Amino acid sequence: MTKNIYALLVGIDNYHPDSIPQISPLKGCVNDIKAVESYLRERIVKDSDWQLVEPKDQPWILLDRDATRQAIINGFQHHLCNADSDDVVLFYYSGHGAQEKAPEEFWELEADRLNETLVCYDSRTEGSRDLADKELRYLISKVARNNPRVIIFLDCCHSGSGTRDLPPEVTVRRSCVDSRERPLSSFIFANDETGLGELLTCPLNPEKKTTGLVLPKGRHVLFSACRDYELAKEYEAEDGQHRGVFSYFLMQTMHRTNGNITYRDLARNINALVSGKVKEQSPQVEASDPEDLDRHFLGGAIQERPTYFTLTYRTNDHSWAIDGGVLHGIPKPFDGENTLLAFFPVASSAEELRQLSHALGEVQVTQVLPNHSLVKIIIGSDRLLKNESYWAVVTSLPLPRLKIYIKGDENDLPGVEMAQQALLTIAPGNKPSLYLHQVDEAKDANYHLLAKNGQYWITHPEDDRPLVAPIPEPNNGEIYTEKNARQVIIRLENIARWNNILQLATPATSRIKTDDVEMEIILLSERQESSQKDGKISSSEMRVEYTYDNGDWQPPNIQIRLTNHSDRKLLCNVLVLSESFAVDVPFFDRESSIVLEPKQQENSSPDIFFQVPDRFVQAGITEYKDILKLTISTTEFDASLLKQDGISLPQSKRHAGGYQGTLNRLMDAVNTREAVKAKGNYDDWMTKEVTITIVRPQDAKEIQAGSSTLLQNGVVELQSHPSLKAKVNLTTVPQASRDLGNLIVPAILRQQSDISQPFQFTTGRGNDPGLSALELSQVEDYRVVTPKSPLKLLVDAELAEDEHILPFAYDGEFFLPLGRAKKTKDGKTEIIIERLVNPTSRDRSLRGSIRIFFEKLVSTKLGRPFEYPILAAVDFDENDKPIYQKNQAIIQARVAKAKRIILYIHGIIGDTESMVPSVRKATVEVNGKQRPIQELYDLVLTFDYENIETTIEDNARHLKQRLQAVGLKPKHGKQLHIVAHSMGGLVSRWFIEREGGSRVVQHLIMLGTPNAGSPWPGVQDWVFAALSIGLNQLSAIVWPTKIVAQLLKFLEEKDYSLDQMQPNSSFLKELAASPDPRVLYTIIAGDRSIVSGATDIQPNKHSPLLKRLMQKLFDPLVDKVVDWTFFSQPNDIAVTVASIKSVSLKRSPKPRIVLPDTACDHLTYFTHPAGLDALAKALYPRQNLIIRSLAAIAAKKNFAGVNGVVISLIALLVAGVIGLTTVWKNTSQQPVERNKPSQVLQTDQLP
Repeated sequence: MTKNIYALLVGIDNYHPDSIPQISPLKGCVNDIKAVESYLRERIVKDSDWQLVEPKDQPWILLDRDATRQAIINGFQHHLCNADSDDVVLFYYSGHGAQEKAPEEFWELEADRLNETLVCYDSRTEGSRDLADKELRYLISKVARNNPRVIIFLDCCHSGSGTRDLPPEVTVRRSCVDSRERPLSSFIFANDETGLGELLTCPLNPEKKTTGLVLPKGRHVLFSACRDYELAKEYEAEDGQHRGVFSYFLMQTMHRTNGNITYRDLARNINALVSGKVKEQSPQVEASDPEDLDRHFLGGAIQERPTYFTLTYRTNDHSWAIDGGVLHGIPKPFDGENTLLAFFPVASSAEELRQLSHALGEVQVTQVLPNHSLVKIIIGSDRLLKNESYWAVVTSLPLPRLKIYIKGDENDLPGVEMAQQALLTIAPGNKPSLYLHQVDEAKDANYHLLAKNGQYWITHPEDDRPLVAPIPEPNNGEIYTEKNARQVIIRLENIARWNNILQLATPATSRIKTDDVEMEIILLSERQESSQKDGKISSSEMRVEYTYDNGDWQPPNIQIRLTNHSDRKLLCNVLVLSESFAVDVPFFDRESSIVLEPKQQENSSPDIFFQVPDRFVQAGITEYKDILKLTISTTEFDASLLKQDGISLPQSKRHAGGYQGTLNRLMDAVNTREAVKAKGNYDDWMTKEVTITIVRPQDAKEIQAGSSTLLQNGVVELQSHPSLKAKVNLTTVPQASRDLGNLIVPAILRQQSDISQPFQFTTGRGNDPGLSALELSQVEDYRVVTPKSPLKLLVDAELAEDEHILPFAYDGEFFLPLGRAKKTKDGKTEIIIERLVNPTSRDRSLRGSIRIFFEKLVSTKLGRPFEYPILAAVDFDENDKPIYQKNQAIIQARVAKAKRIILYIHGIIGDTESMVPSVRKATVEVNGKQRPIQELYDLVLTFDYENIETTIEDNARHLKQRLQAVGLKPKHGKQLHIVAHSMGGLVSRWFIEREGGSRVVQHLIMLGTPNAGSPWPGVQDWVFAALSIGLNQLSAIVWPTKIVAQLLKFLEEKDYSLDQMQPNSSFLKELAASPDPRVLYTIIAGDRSIVSGATDIQPNKHSPLLKRLMQKLFDPLVDKVVDWTFFSQPNDIAVTVASIKSVSLKRSPKPRIVLPDTACDHLTYFTHPAGLDALAKALYPRQNLIIRSLAAIAAKKNFAGVNGVVISLIALLVAGVIGLTTVWKNTSQQPVERNKPSQVLQTDQLP
């Protein structure tokens, strides 16, 4: 009976051009989908009883513009849902993953209040959405109703932390968070009460949610490209084609698999191959029923190939070819390396095919195509007849050379040249290396060789940390030498051999099935756990930890069990490829190969302990990755040929001994690279891989009351604390993730890797996650750490002037900012922890433990040294980055030439660099075209001032002085418009109303200015509150990462109160009593504060979410710090809307306000589209614009009881009059009178 495969394949490289914001393109997604399609057609369906269902009215391959949200949903509902119990359903997505704000109903499912999503082609356009994980769950549950076998592949990332700033040539498949509010009604299951109920009651185990996805209820197997705190990367294959790393190695594994493979074996093979190629990406597999992991991929649809290829002559192009290509596991020729095959007469027996002495000759592959390969005859051309066919078996596979990119600064060119010369002469006879190949482009390399300050560093392309110890180490002022250059090339050859061994893959003609031999990995520490049955170590990788016993850390004890399920004798052994690039054969008594009789089991020695080497532990490396490689053959082979010592020692020479099989010769070639003529027997052989990560936590030390605690040999000094009783150690992000369910880094810190990166106490190696977290265990009372009695860490690392550190922790409900950092005079960094979170439980401590993470953020500060106050003229580069000109003479000359000038003044948080790009992003319609407001002006100025210790009045006087110095004095004859944010509006008002600025300024636009004060008692209180709101995604507007960096600036300064901005302060009273300046004021008030629901009491909770957060942040002084009535009024997070609008009505012209209130908050006026639109309206009003005077608004309130029709007529009349009276006339030829409103040019006078 014909069986059906229902597939839906989605690949998106290029997203909709109207996406907001624009989505970065990818390169390999369409290639991924084409490869999957080709595999399904040519390897699964062709010549089998499986049928690929291709409906005529419903596309099942969706690429780029075809992959809309609705098209994907239709693909599930109208195609995949037709599958029956005998069928297989395959959904494959390759594109950007992301997150979106989750509605309140899902907050119990998503602790970070974000859904994971797939970004469809049109997801970020108006009216469309991402496909949320819960919608995917719902769709798959519909598909699963008829009980087909469901397999899902997601080659994307969702919430990866981006542990380091990646170089531009590394592409990752993650888009930014969708900041739009999404109501429950917008989900496809909103009207399905049953489906919605099942989702809302979905049990969630955070420890097993390794992908970050809320899994579908329907029975399924899910493959994802990485863990949820990692990044799914793209990869340039050997043929130059861009692919997803996960998709590429998935298809490589499938091409080389003859017959069926279990999901578990498939996942482990992929994970091992990916781990060997890229760092910090660990493909995952999860199943709704764990037993499904041992079922065959695609329901057993992979057909067994013949154990030979057919060699024929092609008359159309006059060439010989075999009927095997890329889809059948034939590797492409590379750098002079080719696949060799021996050919035999048709109908040769299996035994005859094994005896190479019976071969008629040998061919070499010259070109590999999807379904066939062209070959040339090496031996035996006289025995071939063009009208006959032959059978051919693979006898040799190519071992491509490792691609190396050599680099260095100009001062290091001698070292670069020596390394290049060593590469060309390292082989016997002063010949070029047989293992390495130098490339000209960094993006093409497998590894980089960096010449730096007299040393050689071997690094990954995406990370400049050394993988191994530099040569020489330490550097005692040595210059580059030929000896050192040759030594580093030898090390690279060791790495090349290690990579060759990892990539030794099952040949295409092997008759050994993937499930002929089962490899169980049994953890013997404390209790016996089989990797086949324990969920924690049965996925695509194993993580095994040391156990603490009798006052010491005991390494994990592992045993290997091999079981021969076949009916023939097989020979096997297991290699260990260590992270130090060592290769060993430690498990069985024989290092060559062990015999497994049919149905026989063989257990390795029970006393094998997997350890993190002491030298690694001393360097602060707590994780060590080994790859176990099982090799199976039909004849004897010598696995010891592949042994090599760790990277620091030269390779010892070994020989092949007496075994003459093809596998043994290939192993010898890995070591010697010597070409060996085919002889002896042809071996059937295959390989399997499993990655094991060994974790050795650092020893926890007791915190002393009277002395400091030194961690990692003094790299971190935990200073004494009078009351805190606990133990402390450093740890890594992956170790902490086990306990926190992958809630490691808040979403706001994952969006811009050039701004935010984990702060690492140890730089480690290129493969190591690094010590970047602090763990407190056995904590007796976490509340003893307070702002007045903080816990201080002194780190032996110097921060740059624009770098800041945010310590934070997750307490099971919230991410909480814990303190701040500051630079010390001796070049160190002091981290001040002002609060701790309630410990969460874990195995090591009955009291639980606290994991503290440290994020490094980069901000900018104008001027070095900081010569505040600064008046600058601003231009922009091609990337719209502001370029500041601070030379007073140059500014004065530009002012003299300008007629229309716009001046930006920042508030208490940030500087003008975060504001001024709005002059190019805010647009107005002029003659039917959108033009940036910059084109309305001849010159853009900025004023940056010291806003911590200088009073508002003094800053206003500084502004006056700076303007006068460049020619902007009273009656200057120009138009000067000020755009002021927050406290900058108060500085501007004092200048205008008290310092004579009314004769200088014609129009003041204030955004979020606390004209009636702010309820927050201190800057740091508000900053901590704002950080907490941002870290927990509780702001109505999703903030960019740079806002966190701006907030952190102020935590490094001494705390001071907001006395001048307190309601009823003497400053505000005096300002309110100012005489009428007769200058036009326009007010923009944001009304987006906290997400809806955060101030409501949730089911099963005693208080609103926001109140619980503030209590944890400020307890026990929360009621003194937080004015709860503030959040019950319309506000922009920092200031109430009423305060922003509080300007005297007794003025002419009367203050104007942009209505409706602007849909942004205090920190996004200049970045959010709503804020930019309001700014454009304020600067360029039109007749139909709703900008009303405060007098009109007050009148509306006073006459609320009047008939609605009358109110509407009055409002329209007022709006019309204001619109007409504020149409600006060109008065640039005359000085501007102080009693006239602001003016603009007529549209026909614009450039």
